[in-house]
Amino acid sequence: MGLNVPNIHFSLSTIKPWDQASLLKLEKEIIKLRKIVLARYERNGCNPVVNFIEEKRKGIFYCSAGKDRLAITPEGGIWGCYLFADYFRGKENTPQYQKFYFGTLDNFIKNYNNIYPLISSNYAHLSMDNFSTSNMKCFLCSELENCAICPINASFSGVPLGKIPNYVCKIRKIMIREKGNFGKEFQAIIGNE
Repeated sequence: MGLNVPNIHFSLSTIKPWDQASLLKLEKEIIKLRKIVLARYERNGCNPVVNFIEEKRKGIFYCSAGKDRLAITPEGGIWGCYLFADYFRGKENTPQYQKFYFGTLDNFIKNYNNIYPLISSNYAHLSMDNFSTSNMKCFLCSELENCAICPINASFSGVPLGKIPNYVCKIRKIMIREKGNFGKEFQAIIGNE
């Protein structure tokens, strides 16, 4: 922010588990960041931190892999997203691999009308309402329409595809709450202008 970068979007690694002490520290740091960004807005009228900008529409997040994007590996394999190729490396003989692998580029082009509908239908189930944590199914969560978790990023932590580690859920809830707090405080500031 000090360098006047106009759009800052930060991401947090969730590959390794976050313990309770790390989650508490994150929460304190996000609260501090929220206050810094609000003070900056009051001084110069800009919010460069994209993580705090409220989306205009709400809804259930779905992974767009295989729907509006495809990825080609150096070997010519086709996946719905580049992360799937990394996730399934070494798992070529699993049923899940076959569910998400579109095949080789040449075969995909020749048999597009048969392959694409079949495989893309498996990607269609990758939405927040189909995910769960060890505590509950995500569709039961009050924050369902505010939450967005990449299913492959969550799976890199060692959980099966569609399972969300509890610490990832807690991180998302911290971010959702502080984004909401930012929005309320932001509205109070612009209401006073």
